[in-house]
Amino acid sequence: MNKLYLLFLVFFFSFQVFAGSGKAVFIKGEVLIKGSNNKFIRLKKNQDVNLGDMIRTKTKSIAVLALKSGSKLKLNENSAITLRTEKTAKKPESLFLNKGSVFISVLKTHLTKKTKKTKIKLVLKTRSAAMGVRGTKFFASFGKQANKSKRKDLWMCVNSGLVEVRTTHTKKSILVKAGEGVHVKEGTEVSEPKPLMWTKKLNWGFDSTKGDLTNKVEIEEAYTDLLDKDYD
Repeated sequence: MNKLYLLFLVFFFSFQVFAGSGKAVFIKGEVLIKGSNNKFIRLKKNQDVNLGDMIRTKTKSIAVLALKSGSKLKLNENSAITLRTEKTAKKPESLFLNKGSVFISVLKTHLTKKTKKTKIKLVLKTRSAAMGVRGTKFFASFGKQANKSKRKDLWMCVNSGLVEVRTTHTKKSILVKAGEGVHVKEGTEVSEPKPLMWTKKLNWGFDSTKGDLTNKVEIEEAYTDLLDKDYD
């Protein structure tokens, strides 16, 4: 078997694994996908997902996606996310959180030294904020609010690595380290990073063979937590 044929096989099977921008590797309950036809249909396990697709979960439903870049995301129940752009040499891949909450993991092999000059590998955006991932795992969730249509209140915490957070109202960026979280109140101001007690109960699992992936933490717990308490 010559080298040219081997290269062809590697290319062929790589294309088969990720013919699109990613793949649904785990589905629980009712998960929907809206593609170029602008209609929602059921998303199935091992189905490809592409740029522009919106994935939406219903009550008691979960979706885990493996992206072509190596990143993974776990979409919790009653949530929706849109795949915006793929990672290139000059730009990070981009996702848009439409509603609900999501866990995102970026492989350590895709990371460089954790400094302020570390290149951002993935950006998660909402209508009012952007989170540039410099580290491995983080969680983002819309919070409770009187006017749900605005969806501006946001919570974010980091399990490992670094995430850079900024809002559309200011150019100032805040770095959030492992074990810390922030509150973006009404999408305008980012709180100072600090440990948040409620985040210690989050389910960071992505692999269903290692246990239940359901996240049982209600975001309302974030508002009852003593945010001004020092947990160090």
